[in-house]
Amino acid sequence: MKKIFLLAVAFFAMQFSFAQASAEAKTYVKNLGVKESLDMSKKDISDLILPENLTNFNSEFDAIAATFITSFENLFHENYTSEDLNKMNSSIENNTTLDPIMPKDLETFQEKAMKAEEEMGLSLEGIVMKYGDPVKLEQMQQE
Repeated sequence: MKKIFLLAVAFFAMQFSFAQASAEAKTYVKNLGVKESLDMSKKDISDLILPENLTNFNSEFDAIAATFITSFENLFHENYTSEDLNKMNSSIENNTTLDPIMPKDLETFQEKAMKAEEEMGLSLEGIVMKYGDPVKLEQMQQE
């Protein structure tokens, strides 16, 4: 019985550690245009992909992009208050200038952001190598 109780406590603790980002954080990342930027990159990269691999590439790219966006949403949720996020969202939506608002822990924020970007970059590189046209990839390396 004690083991079941401990397992239940561990399960609920894990659920809290995977908390979703706030609506304000999600809106902020949306307002930053992260998805649109990734979609433009996808379009550019698609030229390197073999036509028969495009469907699989698109699926894997979309999964990587979704994971990256979720990471960024969580990062903003963890490092800014709802009030700060609302101010930043309002500034973007109204096209007004706002004094910079620093995250709670700038160094940790930057480290986590860089880690998320690096992980995404490596994942994208992997799927380009997996699904890409070897001739185009070789030409690109020679340039």
